[in-house]
Amino acid sequence: MKKLLTTLMVTALVLFLGVGVTMAKGPGNANHSPVDIVNDYPEYEITKEQIADLEFMYEEEKLARDLYARLSEEWNLPAFENISNSESQHMTALAALFDKYDLEKPASTPGEYNNSELAKAYDELLARGLESEVAALELGKELEIKDIEDLEEVMVNAPEDFKAVYANLKAGSENHLTAFNRVSSDERGNRGNKRGQNNKNRKGNMNKNSNK
Repeated sequence: MKKLLTTLMVTALVLFLGVGVTMAKGPGNANHSPVDIVNDYPEYEITKEQIADLEFMYEEEKLARDLYARLSEEWNLPAFENISNSESQHMTALAALFDKYDLEKPASTPGEYNNSELAKAYDELLARGLESEVAALELGKELEIKDIEDLEEVMVNAPEDFKAVYANLKAGSENHLTAFNRVSSDERGNRGNKRGQNNKNRKGNMNKNSNK
């Protein structure tokens, strides 16, 4: 029980840091809200490709939020609920860019996406995550790795305010990945301990039976 409580506390700290990064730094490295971060920069001329990238990243963060919320309900692991809440913070950070440039952001309704590929991915990924607790945690790791890769890609040609938000989201996703790896490792350890205890109990029962 002590090990489990320690694990949950460490995981909660990692997730707290992940959310904090989303709101952490502007040009002067001061603590800022998402709105403060984007407003620390001038308004740039943005291209259709940069707008499309922003829309995609918003819906990708939403995909993670929706999946983690559903998997939290299914498996009752605090990591999924905490990271789902963090993904909502990521969406808020991206929404600040939509507001700054007077762009229409995609709907936030769970499970609904303008991007057809993400809509299809939601159903497929959810089915995978519902197979088992282990599958759900592996899915979480895959999503965070993909998110980090996509953020690195869209940052390349993005204006400075976009880059600032994307960089903070990337740092948050790296913390999410660390949390999922930690929980996965602890879950494997707990299953190993349970198997060891079960084997010990079976041996004890066999010894008792042999003495009868």
